[in-house]
Amino acid sequence: MTLHYQAKELNLPLGRIQDADIKIWMAIIGMLLYAVYVLTTLTDKPKIKGIYEIPNGRPIVGHLLQLGEDHATVCEGWWRKYKRSVFQIRLGNTRAVVVNSFDDCTRMLIGHQSAVIDRPTLYTFHGIISSTQGFTIGSSPWDNSCKNKRKAAGQTLGRPALKTYHPMFDLESRTIIRDLVRDSNGGETYLEIRPYLQRYGLNTTLTLCYGIRMDSVWDDMLREVLEVGSAISLLRSASENYQDYIPLLRYMPNNEKTQRGRSLRDRRDKYLNELLDRVRDMIEKGTDKPCVSAAILKDEETKLSGVEVSSICLSLVSGGFETIPGTLTSCIGSLSTPEGQAFQERAFEDIKRHYPNVEDAWARSLEVEDVPYVNAIVKVEHAAWAGPFGTDADTVAQEAARYYTVSAMSLPRKAYTDIEWDGAIIPKGTMILINAQAANHEVEHFGPDAGTFNPERWLQSLSPPEEIPSSGLQHHSFGGGARACSGQLIASRLLYTALVRLICSFKIVPSETEPPNTDYVDYNQFKSALVAIPRGFKVKLIPRDVDSTARCMKQAEARTRDAYVE
Repeated sequence: MTLHYQAKELNLPLGRIQDADIKIWMAIIGMLLYAVYVLTTLTDKPKIKGIYEIPNGRPIVGHLLQLGEDHATVCEGWWRKYKRSVFQIRLGNTRAVVVNSFDDCTRMLIGHQSAVIDRPTLYTFHGIISSTQGFTIGSSPWDNSCKNKRKAAGQTLGRPALKTYHPMFDLESRTIIRDLVRDSNGGETYLEIRPYLQRYGLNTTLTLCYGIRMDSVWDDMLREVLEVGSAISLLRSASENYQDYIPLLRYMPNNEKTQRGRSLRDRRDKYLNELLDRVRDMIEKGTDKPCVSAAILKDEETKLSGVEVSSICLSLVSGGFETIPGTLTSCIGSLSTPEGQAFQERAFEDIKRHYPNVEDAWARSLEVEDVPYVNAIVKVEHAAWAGPFGTDADTVAQEAARYYTVSAMSLPRKAYTDIEWDGAIIPKGTMILINAQAANHEVEHFGPDAGTFNPERWLQSLSPPEEIPSSGLQHHSFGGGARACSGQLIASRLLYTALVRLICSFKIVPSETEPPNTDYVDYNQFKSALVAIPRGFKVKLIPRDVDSTARCMKQAEARTRDAYVE
């Protein structure tokens, strides 16, 4: 009654009052919903004018769900669908610019190298896992500590120091052949070759860093390093670890990602501290071998902190055991196929053309990379540009690294300064993602067979094989510019030496029941991992010349008998 009376006094119908109330509430609800939408779509950087944004980003998660597990392939699909090689996306609350085409990747990394020299810091990897040992060189933000670490690494990984590590290369590549000869039973037993190459990659970095090695493929510490490293690689992936981009997830009770990060950190700390303590003990006793940590610990001029010394060694161990075995394993898979066996034979013939006998080829593979056909498969070359402190050159590896891009999206960059890009301004602090997989397989750059493993694309003639002179960045597997891979010289020699000795010792053929997957995307069994982990396969290793291989191993054993302790 009162309501009717008031309406009568104001001469307003009841229905009009109710309509007004509904409109007010609808406006309030609309403003609240808009505020919620704005708050859940805010990013660390505002939308960049002039750079296309992929549509249909969701509140809170942005494009994370659309990206799924295989970010590189999805981003390449967006490039083709929207006809934009460079675009922006939202990873939760982080705005990122993605670069896809070969030319645009080169332009970003080389043309703007001083502007993309920085790295972003992520909550789980940098804040939890790396809180005790420091950041790896590759993941470090660009600051004085990073400069010091790169300078020290450059002194121990450059060309003058490389020859001091020849005994290490000799020993570890001989050990591969020794164990493959033993376990293959004269070519009767099919083997999964990856564990042998994992030990090769890890042992070379352990001896390089600490002067210590493990002889068994199944050594407990070796397996622990591999297991922890692979688990950390998964946690560094955006698709596996949303809490890096959605901060609210960090405060969830019983946070499994945070707990796992702390557990992996503790396990890694244990073996890294044990290794470094063993080096200090050997230095005191005068029994240390040539290695990075001993060189740095003895060189007071570098003035590195304990954390920085640990960081340098961690960088080499982490990088070597993932990328080198991944590239070499996948390469051998391709060489074992019917098409690849023809490449094997041509490489073997080119080796024999350059050396009078296999023993000479074994020995010389430590010192020089001069067989063109082998270079076309695995060689890492170095362009003329030299980066800060002389360690970073624009790196080009040939077909194995191009085709099998072991880090498909590369390590993320961060704009160190504003970047002018075709009239748009990418603001300082923006995350930049280089889609190396897309660039490495761009048909507009590499031709219609870009999706095919073909070492001969790097040769200008086959009779005899002759390399095409390289100019500039040939592909993007090792990065480019001022933050290219610091271990490129080591990687080159490891890949080259191992492949020469494998091809000289065996003809490699695939298992009919467990053949290799040679698709450049599907070969990776964990597409969400930061570094690819090849699917398992088996090969038969048919001896070429048992007596010749035995002589090569005996000579290598004599050269390296006292090289490194186990």
